[in-house]
Order: sequence, then C-alpha cells, then structure tokens
Amino acid sequence: MELRKHTRRDFIRLTGLTVAGVAVAACTQEPEVVEKVVKETVVVEKEVAKEVTVVVEKEVVVEPTATPPPPTAIPSKYREAPMLAEKVARGELPPVDERLPEEPRVCPVTEMIGEYGGTITVGHVTVNLTGGDCEMAMDEPNPMRISRDATRAVEHVLKDAVLSDDYTEITCYMRKGMKWSDGTPLTTEDMRYWYEDMLLNTDITPVPQIRFRPGGEIMKLTVIDDYTYKLKFAVPVPAFVLVSMAHRMGLGDNRPFVPAHYLKQFHIKYNPDADALAKEKGFDFWYQLHGRENTASQSLDRPTLRAYKPVRDTPSMSFLQRNPYYHAVDPEGNQLPYLDGINMDKAADLSVLDAKIVGGTYDFCAFEMRILYYATYADGAAASNARIILWQTGKGGEVIYQVNMNWPDQEWRDVFSDVRFRRALSLAVNRADINNVIYFGNASETAFTVVPVSRHYKPEYAQAYAAFDLDQANALLDDMGLEWDADHTHRLWPVSKQPMIISWDLFESETPKGPITELMAEYWKAIGIEIQWKSITRTLLSQKVQSNEEPMSLWHGDETMDTLFLRREKWFTPPGTQDVSCWGVLWGLWYETLGEKGQEPPEQIKELYRWMEEYNQTDADEPAAKVLQSQAENVWNINSVGNAPHPLFVRNNLKNVSETGGFWTWDSLWTYPEYPEQWFLQKS
Repeated sequence: MELRKHTRRDFIRLTGLTVAGVAVAACTQEPEVVEKVVKETVVVEKEVAKEVTVVVEKEVVVEPTATPPPPTAIPSKYREAPMLAEKVARGELPPVDERLPEEPRVCPVTEMIGEYGGTITVGHVTVNLTGGDCEMAMDEPNPMRISRDATRAVEHVLKDAVLSDDYTEITCYMRKGMKWSDGTPLTTEDMRYWYEDMLLNTDITPVPQIRFRPGGEIMKLTVIDDYTYKLKFAVPVPAFVLVSMAHRMGLGDNRPFVPAHYLKQFHIKYNPDADALAKEKGFDFWYQLHGRENTASQSLDRPTLRAYKPVRDTPSMSFLQRNPYYHAVDPEGNQLPYLDGINMDKAADLSVLDAKIVGGTYDFCAFEMRILYYATYADGAAASNARIILWQTGKGGEVIYQVNMNWPDQEWRDVFSDVRFRRALSLAVNRADINNVIYFGNASETAFTVVPVSRHYKPEYAQAYAAFDLDQANALLDDMGLEWDADHTHRLWPVSKQPMIISWDLFESETPKGPITELMAEYWKAIGIEIQWKSITRTLLSQKVQSNEEPMSLWHGDETMDTLFLRREKWFTPPGTQDVSCWGVLWGLWYETLGEKGQEPPEQIKELYRWMEEYNQTDADEPAAKVLQSQAENVWNINSVGNAPHPLFVRNNLKNVSETGGFWTWDSLWTYPEYPEQWFLQKS
C-alpha cells in the first residue's frame, strides 16, 4: 500500500489542533496591584550611595511607616532588593547578612548583573500552587545541582558532597547559617527527620526507592554535627551524587531536606493527635495530611528553600514572592532572586494556554509549547514584544511507543512478545514524514537510543530498524502467520481471527504526542494494525498502567542523557511502579519487590536488570553497551524521531535567559542548569 505524503497544512487541518487565530488570548486574568513608586537610597559597589526609583509590582498591605533604625556602624557585605530593605527598616526582617548563610552560593549570571524588581506572569494547566513554567522560573531545592553541560554535580544547597574512593560513602557539607523561608535554620535535623521519620516510616514510605537500597540494603545515615552528615551504602554508588542529589529522579517533593520543624506537627510520633488533626482536614490518616503538607505545590504554609514561595492562591491564579532567606548571591554580592515575584495563571486546558501564549499574556512560556505551532507562536511573540528561543530537547525519542508483553490475554501477549512484531511496527514508521510535518526537518530520524552527546552513543543503535520499509514490515508479519482479512484492511489475531484493533489511552504533555500518534495510526494501518486511542489524565493513566490495564503506552523518550540513562527501570529495563511505560509491568514489579510480587521475567529480561545494576555500581561502558544493543535488536521501544528543537516564548525585557540554552528535558531538569534565579526584568 502506498502512503500519501502529508503537508503541514493538511496535518493541522486533520488534527484540528491549530492555535492560529486564538489571539483571544487577551483572556482575562486577575489584575496586579501596583504599589506606589518608592524612592530608596541604596548602597552600591564601592559604597557609593545613589538615589534610585523602583516600581515594585506586588500585592501589599499599607502599614504605617516605622522610624528606620540608626545606620549600622558595620557596612553590609551584601545588597538586597528594595522591598526587603523596607522590611528590614521596619523591623520585620533581620538584616541581609543575617539572612544569608556564612558562605552563600555565588550564582553565575548569563548576560549581566541584573536589576531588582518586577513580577513575571507564567501559565500552566494545573490547579496546584506551582507547576510547569512556574517551576521553570524557579530553582530546584536539591542538595546538589546539575552543571550547565549536564555532566556532573556542582554545589547548591550543599557546599560539597565528597564520594569515597570505593564509592560506598558520601560525606555531605551543609551551609552554616542557611535558613528556610520562615527564618528557621536548616540543619542536619532536617536530614535526620527525612531519613528516620519519613524514609524508614512504613506508613509514609511502604517500599523505599531502589536507589536508597542498592544491593538490597537501605543506605545508612550518620549525623556528624549540625552541618555535616554521611551516607553509607552496601554497594558502590558512583552516580548517586549526580542522580539522586543533583537531580530529583523519583523523589518529587519528598526530597532529603524537609522542614522538620513544620512537619512534626503532622507526624504521629511527635503529635499524638495527628490522626484527629488529619480527620479535621478531611483525611483518613495522619500520613495523608503529612504528605499533603510536605508537597510544596499544594501547601501555602510549608517553608521552602526555593527562590520563590507561594503566598496566595485563587482558582485562577497563584501568587509567589521572593524568598527573603534565599541562600545565593550574584558575583557582586546582590542577594538573589532579582524578581520580586511570579504570578501563575491556571489555564483550563492546552487550547486556552495556547491562546494566551499567542495573545502575549505570559512573560515566559515553554513547558507545554509544541514545535508544530512554531510559526503561530513566532507571530504572537512578534506582536507582544517577545522572542522565540529554540533549545534542544535532549530526548532520544520525542514520542516512543511500547506494547505490553505482560498483557493478560495470551494471544495478544504472544504477538507482542514476538520481536518480529515490534520490528515491523518500527519499520512501518515514516520518520521523514514526521520530521517534515511536525519538526520542520530539524529532528533526527532515529531508532530509540541515547542522545548523540552521550558517551554511550553509537550510530548503529540509531539505525536499527529505523528505515521506512513497508515491504519488510509486511514480510515480518506474514512470517508470524498474521493473515489479512478478506478486505485486506486488517491483520487477524492468530487464534481468534479477529481484526487487529488495539485500544489504549495516553496523556498529552510536553511533546506533540497526539499529533504524532495520528500519523503513527496511519503508518500502522498500512500494515494492517489499527490503533484506537483516547487522551486521559495522567493520574488515571498511571493507575491503569500500574494495574496492567493498558495494552500499549507512549511517552517522550527521556532519560537518554548521561545524567539519567539506565539509572532506574523505565525504558531500557521494564518498570513496575513507573506510571507511563507498560512494556513489562509485572516483570518490573517482580524486580522492584525482590520477587515478592509480580511475575518472574525470562532470562533475557533478567540480564537487562543485571547489566543495569552493574552499570550503576561501576559506571562502566560495557554493561551500558549491552543494554543499548539489546534495545537495538529487540526494539523494546518503538521510536518516532529524536533530538528535536523545543520553543521557548520569552518577553524581550526578560533577561539572563540563555539564548542557546541547554536541553529542554527531564534529564537536566529543563531550566535548572541555566540558573533561573538570576533572570530579571530590564527597565531601561
């Protein structure tokens, strides 16, 4: 069967997903309250005073101005935002020198030293306090940070983390004098609470993540003093500092630094009435309320280490202000962040978000933008005093597909487990068509593998079963005995002789999953396999995947940079509790529970787990090569294309946003290595 070529115009009309003409985006949002112009005398470098005018855009409660205290005899080592200097003058905050740690982190700037003031507006499809582009404009409160080249860990909350020569111990050095956003000191008590009262508490953590129990034994914590602690492991963990301390893979809001002084009121160990308190708040058990209050995107009251803290929430907008105790300064000693705050608009759905992007509602937007609509975004930016920046996605696969080899129906399971079936699906994909229609010819027409900058990349992995070859695809299915129906429209299941129609669900986010899947449906129909899909919420999809109720799944093919490649079960080994990959859920559950649950996998799959463990204990190239060769030969994941560009919408006066950027991917935590805490609004 000959497939017609798609044009971008045809495809946008086909999917009905165009955002052209949505400049209704001047969709209303809550007005900002602008404070009166305040004149301040500030001390600048070389201790030369000058008068500056600062417009502070924020919600304020006007209070009587207190008499400022007499000038201190000792000049401050650091400078701060005018809005914080006013609070210091009124006695509402300690001086900046007392709010910063003894050794603040010195944050590099991308273009120039910034200016204080201003609030940016971002948007996201959420009901939470933060998410998406709001978090892209903040930093991550991880112990360490991912370097700009995404190859190593650098200082962040911790001054340093030193790995022993045998890779089994990590000594961690905290910043003396660092504080939570409410002014409470950050000490090893916060780490002890997380370890003893959360990680080891079976109500909060029924099964600790494998990365906390490598070799089958949970890591040990030793508190050395108020600002130093040590982690000890049963086996070598050469990548732990980069993966579990600089990244946040698998941790979510349950990061190793939690505000113990705040959370103890919700913990049954410290508050005997914690269950009663939870019931008052609508929960059944204390640990449910504890979990909500430890989730920064859901609790207004939880202290934070981030550059910004939520201060008010409405159904349509959440409001964040700078953290006065944030631990970093720029190279000239100005406490960060530069911005006064962030307002996050809560869009009802992607179409509303797109409309507001094009209409110029947001100062920064990227998380849900899709390269398919680049021209429309660019037109909107040009009309809104903004620009479009392109970063690389850093993904080995923009959208990758899996078939469920643990599917309950034996007939389907046998077909899905036959390597010829998966190879045929890959050979039927017209990657040049996807590249031209969706990515303007800028993606790589590749099989699923690591990204080209990875030290493990080999061209033969990228070329495996990636050529568009319908004849070979059909020959493989014929060889399997999958006959055509009488009308030659569908292949037939081998036993029931029913048409091959596979119905499944997906969640649309971050990459153009729906548009690409529309194309994949056409490609696979050409070899007699029909897919029927619908879009559902990620929460529901997660439940269905983990319950083994999805015969197919898709996601974007991340964790292909060396930061995260093969650090857990996801694409290259079957996951059990991962929520977006269904290719061997019962095998993954068997592995993650040490054989207590799930289904014992065949030897070929056990080898993948052994190679993953070897790689994580040695960081050697050989086990990584074996896993990648297995993916190339067995096509565990069917790729669309990879290594594509991703658009970012940036207001022209929003500065210090990298024009060339790093990588727009989970592997590097998107903007995290580019230091969003040093973004600022240029006034002149």
